[in-house]
Amino acid sequence: MQFEVRKFLFIINPKSGAQRRYDWEYMIEKHLKADLFLIVESVSPAHSDELVRQYSEDTNVCVVAVGGDGTVSELAKMVYKFNLMLGIIPIGSGNGLARHLKISTSPAKALARLTTGKPKHIDLIKVNNRYCCNTTGIGFSGLISRYFGNKGKRGFTTYFKLAFRLHKESKCFDVVLNDKLFKDVWSIEIANSSQLGNNAIVSPLASVSDGIMDVLIMSKPKSWQIPGLIYMVFSRNILKSSLSHFIRASELIVKLPVEQEHHIDGEHRGLISELEVKILPSVLKVIL
Repeated sequence: MQFEVRKFLFIINPKSGAQRRYDWEYMIEKHLKADLFLIVESVSPAHSDELVRQYSEDTNVCVVAVGGDGTVSELAKMVYKFNLMLGIIPIGSGNGLARHLKISTSPAKALARLTTGKPKHIDLIKVNNRYCCNTTGIGFSGLISRYFGNKGKRGFTTYFKLAFRLHKESKCFDVVLNDKLFKDVWSIEIANSSQLGNNAIVSPLASVSDGIMDVLIMSKPKSWQIPGLIYMVFSRNILKSSLSHFIRASELIVKLPVEQEHHIDGEHRGLISELEVKILPSVLKVIL
């Protein structure tokens, strides 16, 4: 091991269906001695916060998020607050940040990397009083998150079925970004990493260590434009679309005359009319 970790605290999201497939203790013991790790299933975000707080005085603790982007985001705020280290075992429905960081979605391979890697500092995004690791969205992506979170079965197929169903009923809106008016906007994605998840690339130029947010502003596609738009997303060519507008910023004030649906790292955060968004450069230590 290339750095000193006195304890690995594995916090598992029980809502992630994939976690039930694995005997975590058996898997982890292949890589770590029993006295080096603790496995806990979180019952709520508040429970996760308390678990991290218990180890906050030892900066050589690595908190390992076993779940998707929402789990990573929830734990990252506490890891950042107490200057700990974050590990990721991606078993969520999209795993956007993990894929961007090239962390394997195979738990065994992710565990192996966790025990041989070293800490790297990455950026965080502060969204009002919350924190975002991967992407935060307004409009259509926020609308999808509203329904996706209530689905018993998540995953790529469920997400796309929802997207097609909600496309017709989704509305465009006007928005002011840093005092500039954008009209008839369908969706906005403010990105730290390059993708939403499942290799759906919304910000192909993004870096998690450049101190800059990538902002994708989309017009609503007509039905016949959807296949081409999907191809552009998965071929890293979304910025070539006539429907896209791209800006970069370290701080962003978002003002909406009409409230819109909002998500942070795929988790629905309700309706919002104003956001203050800013990058926090190189504040989160992730083992890579």
